[in-house]
Amino acid sequence: MKRLLFPLLLCCASLLPGHAQAAGNLDGMPSAQIAEQAESLHPSALYVLAARLLGEGKGQEAANWMYAGQIRYRFMLAAPGAAANDRVLFSALTEQVGRPVNEYIAGDPDEWIAAMEWALAWDEAHANGVTSKAAHSAELAKVRQGLIDLIAEVDSRREELRRHRIDNGLENR
Repeated sequence: MKRLLFPLLLCCASLLPGHAQAAGNLDGMPSAQIAEQAESLHPSALYVLAARLLGEGKGQEAANWMYAGQIRYRFMLAAPGAAANDRVLFSALTEQVGRPVNEYIAGDPDEWIAAMEWALAWDEAHANGVTSKAAHSAELAKVRQGLIDLIAEVDSRREELRRHRIDNGLENR
């Protein structure tokens, strides 16, 4: 996955002023350092971390960070002034990282809910160095509510989701 993800990230980031250098720095940055600096990094860094963790077989941690990245990215895009190229990068990361992480984590609704709850708690507890929580509180509340709604949907549709995975040849854990 890293072979696909890093060139994609670097290519897309090169379209964004100031992000190409940051994307290049992520390749040599240890995962622990990305996690430590996550609150100040562009949300794409959290997707890079999630992809690495999934590749290492750490699916729960990957889902935690992917959902944290999703909150941060959706919030950044919801705030006024979001760049169109950031939308392109988010779409690419959602497909390249989000889809395989979701395919894994949805195999256990309890783990899936735990990942989303972890991401909400992490986001609430940490500053956002990219998008001001104070200046865009309404946008943040809407993004967070979307994830809260997804948690409720997953919880209420557990058996249906399990049957759907079986029908599609996906593992339930």
